[in-house]
Amino acid sequence: HWDSPFGKGRPGWHIECSAMTHSHFGDSLNIHTGGIDLLFPHHTNEIAQCDAFSGRFECCGMKSEEQWCDIWLHAGHLHIEGRKMSKSLKNFISIGDYFHNHGGTAAQA
Repeated sequence: HWDSPFGKGRPGWHIECSAMTHSHFGDSLNIHTGGIDLLFPHHTNEIAQCDAFSGRFECCGMKSEEQWCDIWLHAGHLHIEGRKMSKSLKNFISIGDYFHNHGGTAAQA
């Protein structure tokens, strides 16, 4: 984050995702997924940008009939020893390693 006249600034990577989505999938999506940490600000910015681009809106108690995305699925994080699993923390376990060490039936529990 950085200081700006409007408050704390954030990186502008949301617009690239919105542009790629429209380029590859058109004006609407059936389903969009991501980690729960992307709900705000990333996915809320994608919605605002895609709605503005396509003429859809939700403002001041009024709402257009169509939505940019029908279903949102936000997944939680896996934790190892109380910390979020991530490659940057080097505390991750690959699926292959998990099945090698525990077998396929352990994942069903």
